Order: sequence, then structure tokens, then C-alpha cells
Amino acid sequence: MIAIPDAAGRLSAALCGGPAAKLAASALVEADALGLPRFGIAMLDEWTADAAPMPAREGVQAIDWLDCTSCFAPLAVASATIDLAEAARQFGVAAVFLRGIRGFGRLAPFVRHLADNGLIGIAGAEGPAFVAPHGGTRPVIGTNPLALAMGQGSNRVVIDVATSTATMADIRNARVSGAPLSDGIALDGAGRQTSIAAEVAALLPRGGQIGSLLGLVVELMAGVAGGGRGDPKGRGVFILAFDPARAGEGIDWQARLAGLNSDWTDGGGHWPRGGSLSPEAELDDDFAQRLDVYLTRMTGQAG
Repeated sequence: MIAIPDAAGRLSAALCGGPAAKLAASALVEADALGLPRFGIAMLDEWTADAAPMPAREGVQAIDWLDCTSCFAPLAVASATIDLAEAARQFGVAAVFLRGIRGFGRLAPFVRHLADNGLIGIAGAEGPAFVAPHGGTRPVIGTNPLALAMGQGSNRVVIDVATSTATMADIRNARVSGAPLSDGIALDGAGRQTSIAAEVAALLPRGGQIGSLLGLVVELMAGVAGGGRGDPKGRGVFILAFDPARAGEGIDWQARLAGLNSDWTDGGGHWPRGGSLSPEAELDDDFAQRLDVYLTRMTGQAG
């Protein structure tokens, strides 16, 4: 067994340390702890010793577009998030658009970092076309997750959802296992609904038209405004942050957030926390062994 902070600390050191390495390492380890290994340390398959941590930037900017093709994606997203927090504190609102991003995992840890710094964070990532529009018959956009985080402590809210009914990983797993898919998840090559994973040519949007439009919002931001759409080198990602404290005493946003939390839970709702875990949580020996293999390879390459 290995504790989450220990695992993240060892991985952070192998990623050359620093705030961005710590955030990236924590995000990857957390994914494994949540039972999402595809978004965990398996991402280290993409790591190389000569990968750039982040494109060079000139000072703090309120808005920026960055080509991350040569970067290790989790580290690039973490670095952009940390820089964005500084920019939002300075300017009140800031945005960064990343392109050429290969797989980097979950959005939740990055928007949560912004919330922990007193900001409101919103992020989205587009990807290869695998989801049909509502009422459509062929794939046009990716699974396009969207995330938001706000507040601190018990009132902190973290939302991180895919805008599709399932993920590409779900379909791959079903193809391997032969398990049937639930109704209303996917279409075959002829645009007909199918429950056979091997026939899937497109996923359907989550929640019909609403999920379809949310996916379109992500595509417009990360794919069109950010330049990621159709890029063969990787995905487009956008991250926004703004400082609600700029409202001054006129709006007590923290009290309003606490009130909404109370109303939501009293009404029977689940207040989303974005999958954060207790620092005392531990990962099993299998994870510890896989981590050792990656760290040995990374240390050897770095040497």
C-alpha cells in the first residue's frame, strides 16, 4: 500500500518538482485512486525526458494561446492553470487556450486548484469526433468534458462531466469484454442505435439536446476559438478563471454559495465535489508496483 501524498510526492519529484509538477502528479494519482486508471499514471506512457514542460511566455497575460505539442500534457495543463491563477488575481479575469494537448486526464483537479485559490475556474476539452449531434447520425465533436469549480471548504463545488453518454474508453472496454451497451448510448455506421460495442460509430450526447449544446459550447471554445478543432497533434483545451472578490462588499458570494449548498442538499440534491479524496487514502500494491516501474524508467531517461 502507498498513501496518496507519498505517491504524488514521488511522482512530482520525477517530474522535476515545482508547483506544476505537484499539481500534475496529484491529478494523475487521484485518478487511479478514484478507479479511473486510464486517466492516472498510465498517462506517463506519453512522458519523455526531453518533453517541454510549457511553452515560454513573456510575463503575466490576461489571455493567451499556447501550442503544447512538444509538452507532457498533464504538466502543461498544470503549468497553465497555475499561471492562470496569477493572471486572474492580477487582472480580475483571465483565459488560456491550449492546443496540441494529448491525453491529460480529468479536468476536476485543475479547476479545483483555481477554486482553492479563491477563484472561479471553468474548463473544457474538445477531442476527435466521436459524438453525433442531437438528432444526427454521424460523429461531429468529441466527448467534450466541461468543468467548473467554485468556493472552498465544505461549500466548494466541483462539476466535471462529459457531454456524451459514455467515453471512448467505455466502448473499448465493452468491445474487449463483449458486454452489451445500454440503450440510447451509441449509433452504428448507418446511424441506427446499437447495443453492440463492435458496431459503434458514434456516441450520443448526454441528456439529448442539452448535452449536445453543451458539447457544442466546448467545441466552440476549445476547438474554434482555441484552434484545437481538427488538429492531428492533439486536443484543444480552454481554461478560464475570474476573481469573484472583485465584486467587493456589494456581493457576498461566499454566503450566497453556502446558501445554495444548503438549499440544494435540503432539496435532496447531491452537492458535487469533483471526486476529491482524503489525504489518508491509500492505493494498493499493484499501483505501487506500476508507479515504481514508471519512476525507474523516468529516472533512467532523465539520467
